[in-house]
Amino acid sequence: MVERQHPDEEDVDAAFASIVARWDDELPLADTPEHDRADEPPRPLPPRRQSTGDVRDHLPRTEPAREVPWRVDPTHSVADALLGQDDDPGSADDGEGFTPPPPAPLPPRTDRLFWGALLGLVLGPLMLVWLVVARPSVGGWATAVAIGLVVGGFVCLVLRQPESRDDDPTNGARV
Repeated sequence: MVERQHPDEEDVDAAFASIVARWDDELPLADTPEHDRADEPPRPLPPRRQSTGDVRDHLPRTEPAREVPWRVDPTHSVADALLGQDDDPGSADDGEGFTPPPPAPLPPRTDRLFWGALLGLVLGPLMLVWLVVARPSVGGWATAVAIGLVVGGFVCLVLRQPESRDDDPTNGARV
């Protein structure tokens, strides 16, 4: 196995100092990689404010121009149009607030699948936690009952799903 030799600390400092000393020097054209060579220096563009009207004049007309509200007048910028006051139907008054609809009521007592799912998915894990924490001297039947409650609650949830979603136009979404 070849042992790796490390340079002395003085050699490293000298190499670093030479790199720093040549940092701002230009490379000769022969040493410059091909992709870094510039054909000609870029010309600075004249300072000018460009509006949407200038851009539209240079675009080919293939279809009739649609007027977007903030691009109607090329002398105004987008920020001027957005900050301006207009009677947009999408803007709400400051006095108005969103009032959510009342929440849907719980299912009736006769909906056995809902209540079975609720009891099974709440009591089953609680019973399992109680069995692990308290370690009562009960047989394996208590663990089987707790697992049965969890599985039964899940089965109730699956059975409660509608058979078809075609009759619900919102696909179950509520905001």
